[in-house]
Amino acid sequence: MATPEFQDLLNIALKTAELAQENILKFFQTDVGVEWKADNTPVTIADKGTEELARKFWAKETPGFGVIGEEFGIESPDAEYQWVIDPIDGTKSFVHGVPLFGTLIALYRRNVPVCSVIRIPAMNTAVWAVNGGGAFLDGRPVHCKKTASLNDATVLSGTVNTMETAGYGEGFSKLRRSAKLYRGWGDCFGYYMVAAGRADVMVDPVVSLWDIAPYPLMFAEAGGKFSTIDGKTELFDEIGKPVAPIYEGYSSVATNGLLHDEALSLMNTK
Repeated sequence: MATPEFQDLLNIALKTAELAQENILKFFQTDVGVEWKADNTPVTIADKGTEELARKFWAKETPGFGVIGEEFGIESPDAEYQWVIDPIDGTKSFVHGVPLFGTLIALYRRNVPVCSVIRIPAMNTAVWAVNGGGAFLDGRPVHCKKTASLNDATVLSGTVNTMETAGYGEGFSKLRRSAKLYRGWGDCFGYYMVAAGRADVMVDPVVSLWDIAPYPLMFAEAGGKFSTIDGKTELFDEIGKPVAPIYEGYSSVATNGLLHDEALSLMNTK
């Protein structure tokens, strides 16, 4: 069972995600301007404004906590608690009017995850988890699927092009061809689907910390498993600071747990 403190912090995370949804939907399927960052990824006023909103809310509700965000970097890196946010994970979907984007929020106490949220604003749905308290889909307890064979599994991913340029082309080809169904429902929506018990495997070849910070706790509480493609399960080091470099160098695999080792083995085929 989650401690009262962790439950209170989860409630703050959930409220933050609701505020994010309200702000993001003001701009969804509008002629929102797009800027391109140095890493060739898009950013909009909705991304920036949502992260600013979250930071202001946390400054009021959890003074002294640190923040790590995609758009505005690190604040108070030595703080005991660290919020991690990606205000819009899937900005490319967002700017194309596709509803498969979301807000990612995680809270860590040193290297221990406290709570995690994936909110899909355009669908008004969320999956969340709290340390010791389970995982939930829109308030109902939720568990990963029990699919035991890739032949019966649904595998999801982001762009295949990135999979190939990152050196996983052959392994990913074997993984998706082993599955019963493969779909490119990428970004946070893919992880939402696995955590919600609607798909079995989600793979990302190149991600940043804020893209995946919710997932170690999310999948542990939902009965699944999360790691990088090389099998690493910890995102923070022993003193609670992000493993450097925080902006790049991560990959991720989330599964129902039963298929994790096989998925990693196939992905690491060279």
